[in-house]
Amino acid sequence: MKGLLYKDFQLILNKFSYMQRVFLLLVAILMILFLKEAGTLFLAMILPLALAALPTSLLVADHESGWERFVGVFPIAKEKIVLARYLFCFMLTALVGGGVFSLCLVAHAIFGQYSLELHLIIIGVGLLFGMLYIVILLPFIYAFGTFGNTIVNIIFLALIMGGVYALQKTSFGVTFTVWLAKTNNVLLIMGAVLVLLIGTLISLKIATIIYGLTFID
Repeated sequence: MKGLLYKDFQLILNKFSYMQRVFLLLVAILMILFLKEAGTLFLAMILPLALAALPTSLLVADHESGWERFVGVFPIAKEKIVLARYLFCFMLTALVGGGVFSLCLVAHAIFGQYSLELHLIIIGVGLLFGMLYIVILLPFIYAFGTFGNTIVNIIFLALIMGGVYALQKTSFGVTFTVWLAKTNNVLLIMGAVLVLLIGTLISLKIATIIYGLTFID
């Protein structure tokens, strides 16, 4: 398992050169300097969503390195290969989320524009959407290759547009807003984690079956 996680880590490092990583870091720093706390809130939302497309990059890197051709030689269960991909994507997303949280704390201490609670909400929403995207994307990636990313983008776009329409144009929006305001925050967090956990287990099972059918020993 450690070897599979290390392989994915090296694939991502090889995708981005040292100069590219430095450039991204400088862009993040400049955003915080010029936009202050708004910059950190933007990063808290956009970075987990940007990382959500990570499985596509890993699939392309696997193909380029020839991993798909000789993986069957190793005595590694397909379940472990798929599980390692899920763990790596989640770990990297959580790691980036932790880094953004640290930036939010520093920006909040320096500028004090927004409440710390707002920072936590934005970080939580960003991580939740990013991980949900990964959970939905991985089975599609194994089934349809890189085109799976396009399919999931369309699905997410339709869900977002449908959700916005329902909130703004129907009575459901008012009812949902009132319910959200009255519900305990701890229960909301527990519910979101439970949904993510159940979705991950279902997604992992489907992805393992698809992977086993696609890459036959």
